[in-house]
Amino acid sequence: MGEVPAREVLWNITGHWLIYPCFVAALAVAVVFFVRRWRLWKIGEPENRSDRRAERLRGAVRDALLQVKVAERRGPGLVHVAMYVAMIILLIATATVAAQADLGLPLVQGDFYLYFLSLTVDLAGAAFCIAMVACIVRRIANRALDTKPGDIVVLGLLLAIGVTGFVLEGLRIAGTGDPWSAWSPVGSLFAGLFASWDQGQIELAHRVLWWFHMALAFGLIAYWTYSKLVHVLLVPAGVYWRDLKPKGELPFIDMEDEGLLSFGCGRLEELTWKDLFDTQACVRCNRCQDLCPAFATGKPLSPKSFIQDLGAELEQRGPIIYRLQKEAAAQERNAADAAESEKASKAVPALPKAEALLENADLTDAERAIIDRPLVGAVIAPETLWACTTCGACMEACPAFVEHVPKVVKMRTYQVSMESAFPPEAQATFRNLENNGNPWGLGWQTRSKWAEGLDVPTIAEAPDAEYLYWPGCSGAFDARNRKVSAALVSLLAEAGVSFAILGNEEKCCGDAARRMGNEFVYFMLASENIATLQAYGVKKIIVQCPHCYQALARDYPQLGGHFEVIHHSELLARLVREGRLPRAREELGRVCFHDSCYLGRYQDVYEAPRAVVRAAGGSVVEMGRNRRASFCCGAGGGRMWLEESAGARINEARCAQALDTDPDLLATSCPFCLTMLADGMVSADSDVPVRDIAELLAGAEK
Repeated sequence: MGEVPAREVLWNITGHWLIYPCFVAALAVAVVFFVRRWRLWKIGEPENRSDRRAERLRGAVRDALLQVKVAERRGPGLVHVAMYVAMIILLIATATVAAQADLGLPLVQGDFYLYFLSLTVDLAGAAFCIAMVACIVRRIANRALDTKPGDIVVLGLLLAIGVTGFVLEGLRIAGTGDPWSAWSPVGSLFAGLFASWDQGQIELAHRVLWWFHMALAFGLIAYWTYSKLVHVLLVPAGVYWRDLKPKGELPFIDMEDEGLLSFGCGRLEELTWKDLFDTQACVRCNRCQDLCPAFATGKPLSPKSFIQDLGAELEQRGPIIYRLQKEAAAQERNAADAAESEKASKAVPALPKAEALLENADLTDAERAIIDRPLVGAVIAPETLWACTTCGACMEACPAFVEHVPKVVKMRTYQVSMESAFPPEAQATFRNLENNGNPWGLGWQTRSKWAEGLDVPTIAEAPDAEYLYWPGCSGAFDARNRKVSAALVSLLAEAGVSFAILGNEEKCCGDAARRMGNEFVYFMLASENIATLQAYGVKKIIVQCPHCYQALARDYPQLGGHFEVIHHSELLARLVREGRLPRAREELGRVCFHDSCYLGRYQDVYEAPRAVVRAAGGSVVEMGRNRRASFCCGAGGGRMWLEESAGARINEARCAQALDTDPDLLATSCPFCLTMLADGMVSADSDVPVRDIAELLAGAEK
């Protein structure tokens, strides 16, 4: 019977038990740093992120444990996955050795020793070191990554731990003449470096290096939660605490609450604890910035810098607010205890929270300067706030599930509602929405004029109609998009769909007002629309505008408006499948399809509009930025109604991407996108026509 493969654990080492108190001490330092972080994000407003735990756990397993989202980015993502897997293998190996050394478990022997603890661990260590070198080179070479000295320190420590581990392995092999060294190919290479050393030199070097290796490991553990490496904890937590509400749904503001004195977020602590947590979970990987259309076209907005700037403010403002909140809580407890001891019959009046104590707080001049500076203006530039199209590309890309867009909208809401600070051209839009129920300010009584001669009944005339068709402001007032409305009506009639319209009773859905921060105008429009729809008993609504889709399907339920909303791309695709609409009569050639952000990323509708293009006779060609990674047209978040003066125009950049596919047609399924892309093609001096999918299917003029 042959010799059982094995090796002596902790060869040449005495007093190894000292590593355990050192480990506890290092871990204690890490805990102190982590508690400091925890205190910072806890100054934010409360928010429930512990519901639907099974769903949260599934997401954490998928995107944190299995690194699915990280791996979506082929280059750096795959390097990170390799490093992550290698680190897990090395940690398992370390725990296995410790279990045999201190618990006497016979683990370091047999096939498990050869195949896992020798060969697999050796290869994993090599992959780990190579990944560390790649990360260091990338951090130094790529200035856009905003690398900080601490980042290099962490990567250097990890690389040093990996390399010293291999040197130790080589010294052990050289000192013991390990007969199984062939199963540790990298360690054997290092062993060759010490072939000329005598046994005493090898043992001395091994002992000294072993303790140095452990000192590096303990230093890293102590530094862990203070450094960027804390993302090992924060990213999985961020994945678990991700927003499970429907995509794009904004926090509800009860405009009928008479006790509500402020709207939106004007101070850092008015953000939620999860918002503040996000600022520390951000790992500055640049994924959000790389996909941001505003950043790509030279606007003063980087989603990464936006989050990092909030994080920097949290580091300064957070400890002050935490102290004030703690003092306020102590005062409340003391007052309650005093009242109880006196057996007071009346309830103790609530003491002001820390925010209300700011004016009279005992602060140093430096602290007062920090407390008095406004969030927007001193921390976040107004130009940054208003450059955002709310397209959601940043959030879709983020492996830590940082939520950029809601923070932008919350700050806009405060600026508009509390400070009356917004781009001057937004004033006309708000006024038009308030007075005439549409952003152009055209007479509300002309809203149904688009339907003249089309034999379209109103819901008052056809109360039993299955669907209410909601053309939206663009479909009713914009000359170009009226053609889309007419095409869609002809298709619905041809398919025998029972539908009607509100006519002049329809008002703007309010999406643009809300995304621009005007909750009052949104509430007014939404409340009137909901009341009208409910009065007619409307259950199902067809929309052609993804922004109307978002408002009616995701926002209106907060105000009691519950309707089944379907986008015209989904309905048309279904009618084609059912054979209720004919397929193409002729070939349209190469049709480049542009994904609307509010239909794609927000509603996850990607296949339906493409199916309609194919049914219309088009051969779909894709831009490099498509589906989840689609590049915004530039109109979302109310940007449709604002000037675009900084940098290049977003719609022109998108049209350039479309023209790179050599298309015969450019198609979309959003009225905003249709307008922006048509303008972009004119600027590009291109004769490629831009059409809505309904026009293609209806055989509209090409």
